[in-house]
Amino acid sequence: MTYFIALLVGVGSIVVGAVLAARGKRLDIAEWAVGGRSFGSFLFWFILAGETFTTFALLGASQSVYVDGAAGYYVLGTVVLTSAIGYWVVPKIWRAGKTHGLMTEGDYFTARFDAPWLGAVLALFGIVGLLLYSEVQLTGLSLVLQTLFGQGLSATWYVVIAGLAVVVFIFTGGMRSAAFGAVVKDILLLVVLIAIAFTAAEAAGVNGWGGIFDAVAREHPAAATLPGMTTGTASNDWWWMSFLLLTPIGAFVLPHSFQVSFSAKDVATVRRNQIVQPLYSLFYILIIVIALAALLTHPGLKGSQANGSLLIFVREHSPDWLVGLLAGAGILVALVPTAVLLLTCSTLFTRNVYALARRTATDREQLRVSRIGVVVLAAVAVAVTTTQNTALVNIMVNVYNAIGQLAPALFLSLLWRRVTAVGVLCGVVVGAAGIVFPPLNAALLALCPAGTVIGLPALVLNIVVTVLVSLVTRPPGQAAIAVGMPEAVLVAEVPAGSSTLRG
Repeated sequence: MTYFIALLVGVGSIVVGAVLAARGKRLDIAEWAVGGRSFGSFLFWFILAGETFTTFALLGASQSVYVDGAAGYYVLGTVVLTSAIGYWVVPKIWRAGKTHGLMTEGDYFTARFDAPWLGAVLALFGIVGLLLYSEVQLTGLSLVLQTLFGQGLSATWYVVIAGLAVVVFIFTGGMRSAAFGAVVKDILLLVVLIAIAFTAAEAAGVNGWGGIFDAVAREHPAAATLPGMTTGTASNDWWWMSFLLLTPIGAFVLPHSFQVSFSAKDVATVRRNQIVQPLYSLFYILIIVIALAALLTHPGLKGSQANGSLLIFVREHSPDWLVGLLAGAGILVALVPTAVLLLTCSTLFTRNVYALARRTATDREQLRVSRIGVVVLAAVAVAVTTTQNTALVNIMVNVYNAIGQLAPALFLSLLWRRVTAVGVLCGVVVGAAGIVFPPLNAALLALCPAGTVIGLPALVLNIVVTVLVSLVTRPPGQAAIAVGMPEAVLVAEVPAGSSTLRG
């Protein structure tokens, strides 16, 4: 029954989503990459806010709570803080895309700085970051399948199968396929998590959710308070606060979030979505309850078993039909976000790297190259995943450390007319060097309280370098500035004393 239900949900959703996406639509590069800029509140909610609920949310968050205890509660704040920033920044991203025909983050940087070379460089940087992010999703899917279906196949084969499924899923309908899949994914997962969470206390031998927290406080007291169960600085207060701050700053410079922002049909849809998006944080309460119940019933799990602690708990304490539903939902939780990640990577390459070398590329040619790119990048993602064995939380921290270095480029482009392409590039290079170059890494961390996530001091260095270099290099023209700051250009063009309304 477990196999049948999981395959029915997973495969059925992929097939139905692909058919619905392709039905009655002419697939061109805009439809493929940004859903024809036509998603209303319903689809946009699931494709953008739904990207919040990925394999990391299901397994990484539960692993963090299981291993670190209360330190893992940082996940409750990420969605709320991200939506607060998104309410301001996403409408600006959407307007730039609609006005100037942008489809990727690289398109935005190209237009905002009148520098195709910058768009290409930052596109390549974004592709590397998203391939790391896809490792989170594919690793999670492998854990889901191995834990719930057994060790009949190796983890490598599970990841390969997942890569093939992603290609099939996204190849036919592009972004719209992912949107339809996200609807099924989130509704099903919410129902399954509610069912598991409300039976977790009985499985743990206590009364109610309050009983779970009380039992954890008695049996694992270090897990009940910050900084958590581990000693040292791996999850102390400074780690907790710095990662919680870095996450919302980096959320909308993740190239797939940027690209998905272009899929909304209007600004009202964007703002409405950001207002209700914090409701997604309620998902995490269910995951925390289940993770703590797993800690009570299966203490001492290490490594990949700790990553799959939620799955082990469900496998041992739930009926087959519920295990099957979780497996099916878990397949979708990995495949839908991975499809968006690979779609974004292929579009970045096509629009900002390939098109730079071949400026005469037609719409049809761009679509063909982007589809080929999905296949190639899926193979790369599978290869990266099968050669790594890292905790999901650690992978996610690395993603935000890297991608977060694009934040000064985006936010300064929306706030400061004087920021330049050379300044942005220098800032990104120095910030990235602060993450990967050991001497600079050590120097930055020496200036910070122990436990601080390296991405935060690297981000500060990035901003300083961006500003200083921008002050001594030539700024872009008015037309380029207007891409990110149309109001500032309008104000500059109004003569002194004029009564013309601004904006």
